[in-house]
Amino acid sequence: MTDPDDRFGMPDSAFKSARESHGLNSPAFRAGMYVPSRHEVATLSAAKLLPIVVDWMWESPSELIPNNDQISQLRAILLSRPDAAAPEVRELIVACEDYLKV
Repeated sequence: MTDPDDRFGMPDSAFKSARESHGLNSPAFRAGMYVPSRHEVATLSAAKLLPIVVDWMWESPSELIPNNDQISQLRAILLSRPDAAAPEVRELIVACEDYLKV
């Protein structure tokens, strides 16, 4: 069973490296520094999840860029949600599919 708190296999060292490369004391907020957990993908509202996922896919620093396997896993979790047919969740699923085409 996969740990629900797992952030799609991103190691702590990747987060540490991303923070260090951006500057530990930088006052600027860097988009894409947050990788959702599997539990968050399964349970957060689509409205809360959309900016997190989009920023992770398109704005993350190089240390946190998701690979196709991670986005495929994210998509599978979205498809397994009871609200998978809802337009807001479909938007997330399509965003994953678009990422996988790039």
